[in-house]
Amino acid sequence: MSGRAAPASLGRSALIAYGVLGFGFLYLPIFFLVLFSFNDYIIPSLPFRGFTLQWYRELSYDFVLHEALLNSLFIAGCTTVISTVLGTAAAFPLVRCSYRFKRSSRLLVILPMIIPHFLMGVALLLLFSFVKLPLSRLTIILGHVVFTLPFAILIVSTRLYGFDRTLERAASDLGANPARTFWHVTLPLIMPGVVGAALLVFTLSMDEFLITYFVSGQKGTLTMYIWSLLKDGIAPRVNALASVLLAASFALLLFGAWVLDRGAGAPGRRSRSA
Repeated sequence: MSGRAAPASLGRSALIAYGVLGFGFLYLPIFFLVLFSFNDYIIPSLPFRGFTLQWYRELSYDFVLHEALLNSLFIAGCTTVISTVLGTAAAFPLVRCSYRFKRSSRLLVILPMIIPHFLMGVALLLLFSFVKLPLSRLTIILGHVVFTLPFAILIVSTRLYGFDRTLERAASDLGANPARTFWHVTLPLIMPGVVGAALLVFTLSMDEFLITYFVSGQKGTLTMYIWSLLKDGIAPRVNALASVLLAASFALLLFGAWVLDRGAGAPGRRSRSA
């Protein structure tokens, strides 16, 4: 008995050590990034010199940063709306319809996720030059839609695969037309997937740099602003800005989890009320 317990205990300890090392590798850099954003020293290094909010105050005075942030929010908002609507519409035929070359069409959907971003940026730049479309925020939005649309399609498709279509047939039997069935039955049930797709698309658009670099024109984004700061080394403002973005991402994550939990609990609440 003890002979079998020793290898099991050793394997459990190795698994715990592997998990600790893995999480440390993932989150220790983020911890030090946030720590150095409060360090009262221009060079991010240990030991910790003192606590300060100076670098966060400098962010509030940086009007170039404010313009880049507003530009990124506008682009990410437009990209989110377009990609989520198109992705939701495209997910239905991919899941529910049977047609020739369906498997090939699925491969084409995920192709933009596989192509390296710098190649996609060059290809989009050549396309915009060919059609004589000036580089602007419009070209950035189009580039981000090409990149983020597959993610929206896949997330909504996953929600549709677990959808109980008898609810739609029941609504149809009760006299609801297809449009009414979609708005009052289908869309509310797949809404957690739609919201999850929108949150992911927004995050990816805010984070994208390579495609934006090739198709941006004169309007810079937040990622391009951060890149311009890094050319002269890691400034404390970069740590402060990254910490703010990290907090915003965490807030989006909590919001997405809340929406998904509400969506998962809704059928149970409806069944209890029935």
